[in-house]
Amino acid sequence: MTSSSAEHNSDPEQPVLSVLFYHRRKRVFVTPLDRRLEIGRQRIGEPIPRSRIDRADSARVVLAALDEVDVSRSHMALTPQSDGKGIEVANLSHTQPVRLSPDLVLPPGESTVVEPPLLAQFSVYAVRVEPPEEEELDLQPLPERTMPPGRKSIAAGLGRLNIDTMDERLLLRWLETVLGVFQSAASSQDFTELAAKALVKIVGLDAAAMLECDEAGRWRVAALHSVVEGQNEATWIPSQTLLGRVRKEKRAYRHVPANVSDTAKSLLNVSALVAAPILDGEGNVIGALYGDRRQGGTSDDIPDISMFEAKLVEVLASGIAAGLARVKEEQAAVAARVQFEQFFTPQLAQQLERDPGLLEGRDAKITLLFADVRGFSRISEKLGPALTMTLIQDTMGTLSECVLACDGVLVDYLGDELMAMWGAPIAQDDHADLACRAAEKMTHALPEINRRWQQKLGTPIQLGIGINSGVARVGNTGSRQKFKYGPLGDTVNVASRVQGATKYLGADCLITGSTLTALELAPPNRRLARVKVVNIEQPLDLYELACTPPADWSKRCSRYQETLEALEKRDLGTAADLANRFAAEFPDDAAATALACRVAEAQNSPSTSDTAIWALPGK
Repeated sequence: MTSSSAEHNSDPEQPVLSVLFYHRRKRVFVTPLDRRLEIGRQRIGEPIPRSRIDRADSARVVLAALDEVDVSRSHMALTPQSDGKGIEVANLSHTQPVRLSPDLVLPPGESTVVEPPLLAQFSVYAVRVEPPEEEELDLQPLPERTMPPGRKSIAAGLGRLNIDTMDERLLLRWLETVLGVFQSAASSQDFTELAAKALVKIVGLDAAAMLECDEAGRWRVAALHSVVEGQNEATWIPSQTLLGRVRKEKRAYRHVPANVSDTAKSLLNVSALVAAPILDGEGNVIGALYGDRRQGGTSDDIPDISMFEAKLVEVLASGIAAGLARVKEEQAAVAARVQFEQFFTPQLAQQLERDPGLLEGRDAKITLLFADVRGFSRISEKLGPALTMTLIQDTMGTLSECVLACDGVLVDYLGDELMAMWGAPIAQDDHADLACRAAEKMTHALPEINRRWQQKLGTPIQLGIGINSGVARVGNTGSRQKFKYGPLGDTVNVASRVQGATKYLGADCLITGSTLTALELAPPNRRLARVKVVNIEQPLDLYELACTPPADWSKRCSRYQETLEALEKRDLGTAADLANRFAAEFPDDAAATALACRVAEAQNSPSTSDTAIWALPGK
């Protein structure tokens, strides 16, 4: 991460040394010595010279250009000591010396500890570190503390404006400028620059900056506008004393230089200062609007920053704070909407954005759908990792569209399996019908998926779909770090087992009796068996959902029911005869074939076994 040079720690208890860099005696860069600082020539891929790159526990200053071979890529390092006084100076170059004084040269590879002031010279560059000096500033606060955005306050302390003595046209220009910044704060990417320029314009300053402040109190220049020739972000230094006071008191301050006997060296030729805090919605200082007006020749010509001008700076800072808060809220809303729309329909995502309480944990009547790609291990072995991932993305994307088209919630993707839900977070009376409709859409979408993948796979993709309805606990089943809205409970486990039962019963889509009961308009279906599934105590009645029923569907249903009844009554001879004729007559009916196999197994089982309930061999 590359940061601006004018980054400073405002903690008054531990002043941070400033490092000033010179090229042929001209100051070109300033940065704080707040950690180990490596200095050297530009490397390939690094930003242009006179820039700082922050790392976890150190920083690097790119001082010289790539072709300045007199400077090593890592030429020297400055490390502040724990006592806050000493500085370790290390010559990192393998060939070039570093001169610390006329009588002291630091050879390549050596280091020493010195106390500031420090002047290190190499090639055409000089690095200067001076001890921190107390700034004797007469800081005058505005009467009230700055209010955070969104809180109402009654302005006081400035009194009633005297229209008779005020230039109304000037005031109108000020207001137009301020309003322009307010509007840009919500819509423009460069509003920080606009704010700095506006501050110079409306108060008549020589330089103005918008600074950002992190939780540790470090300041970074977000934008600087200066009318002083040669002054830029690399060489401009704000008053740490003023910024520290603004951050601590959370109010605007101005500096009246006429009452100061001796300002710090970093503020030479500065005649007036002003700074106002930029607050977030909780009242924390996240930045400041800062300006200075320079000396005009003699002490009598030193211009003042009036209380009214300081108030304008605060108003501008408050407008920026409001704009930033609005942008933050909009970004949070967009992030939430993007997150929601991964799982919910756009309409539901908007509703959840308005009422997040709908996502709180509660019991709800829901219908769950599990859709699994059959024979996935065989497919992945044939395609390899890259193509397998593409296939899964294509298939799950198509199945997800079917869920969302039927107002469902995408709960999860479990490798080659999709999990969807209806009935929560918004109650849906027709949750069972919507789930079955989504299953139909998936079945109808499968031929198009197979058309895209037939050539690579050689065999068609098949789905196993299981649907179950019941009461479940719904809410965020994920964590604070990863949101995952979904259900928990036996209803979920049963739905998963029903999907697994499709491969034993010869059906592409199975629904439970509870789902069939919940349907307002039942699609074509037939009961295939009463089964006992793994880890579920109560047996389940499972029904095949015919998403595309053949013309002779009713005949198949009656023949299946006739055979099933004989089996469940343990009339195995009749059941075997009916099953064999049924399977022979309808060889394309996978459920008929599965039933014939079940009858054959029953004939070989003990006479005491229960043929009314089929204990499935696996999940």
